Amino acid sequence: MKKPDALIFDMDGTLWDAVNTYTWCWNEAFRLSNLPNRLKREDLIGLMGTPIDKIIEAVAPEMREEDRSVFQSLIKKIEEENEPHMGGILYPYVKEGIRKLSEKYPLMLLSNCEKGGLAIFMNFTGLTSYFTDNICYGDTNLQKSGNMHILQKRNNIEYPVYIGDTDGDSQQSQIANIPFFFVRYGFGHTEKYTEAFDNFKELTEYFINIDNK
Repeated sequence: MKKPDALIFDMDGTLWDAVNTYTWCWNEAFRLSNLPNRLKREDLIGLMGTPIDKIIEAVAPEMREEDRSVFQSLIKKIEEENEPHMGGILYPYVKEGIRKLSEKYPLMLLSNCEKGGLAIFMNFTGLTSYFTDNICYGDTNLQKSGNMHILQKRNNIEYPVYIGDTDGDSQQSQIANIPFFFVRYGFGHTEKYTEAFDNFKELTEYFINIDNK
């Protein structure tokens, strides 16, 4: 593997846990839509990293196709109104680690969240200044592999790595031909990765000391 010239991070399950907030937003959308559906935290955990239209198909398969776009817009509105103050919980050492890593690498964010979700994350956590670029599914309607290529092209980087927590992240990295680094503490599982980490401090030390490997 070439020495990385940028680190691209997934958000949910990699940098923070905002599932309780997402669950509340989804249930509020169901309530306002007069639908009986209700979700628990564990219902969403298994779907983290999945584009929102696919989540709707999974949790409300009975919903008519013509109603899904309206419901998706409602969820987005509820999230925009509530996530900025409800937020999520950063995993241990993320704030310190991101600060240290930003001194050595360009750091970027790539998520399958809705448009504006990454800005909410950065503002809530105070990490905005440490990331040089970000992109999400809501910006482009592209899978992560496509968005990886967009980040590469517009930032003129040749050897980025992607850091995430699901097998889907691993698969998309393979499609993009980008090394994948797995965090075991997140929401998913995979057997295909370049390296794996049990906590963010371990990840930080790996990339800080990569010159010595």
